[in-house]
Amino acid sequence: MDMQPPPAFVQVVQSEAPPDAPVDPVPVKVDVSKYIPESATAVTLIVTLTPPTGQALVYAAGRENEGTLFKGPRSIDEVRLAGPIIYVKLYGATNFDIQYTNYRQPY
Repeated sequence: MDMQPPPAFVQVVQSEAPPDAPVDPVPVKVDVSKYIPESATAVTLIVTLTPPTGQALVYAAGRENEGTLFKGPRSIDEVRLAGPIIYVKLYGATNFDIQYTNYRQPY
């Protein structure tokens, strides 16, 4: 008669803690009043990111859901304004540079 060990019972327990979610970056406050008039409703920006694989979300106060996403080493796009302050959230980037190329004013 062959003797075999009894079958092993293994129970896998899933952790009760939620998985680690990416942390939302702290926005950087940028005052644009030195470069464009206070009455401007939108500004065209060239955003340069370091490292070039990063991304930046740029938005005006109160318009967090209407932000403009800038990708790659250098990109250009328009950001709607709600005053002289914009905010920049960096995703995968450690540094940014902004150039102001144009702006829109109400008629």
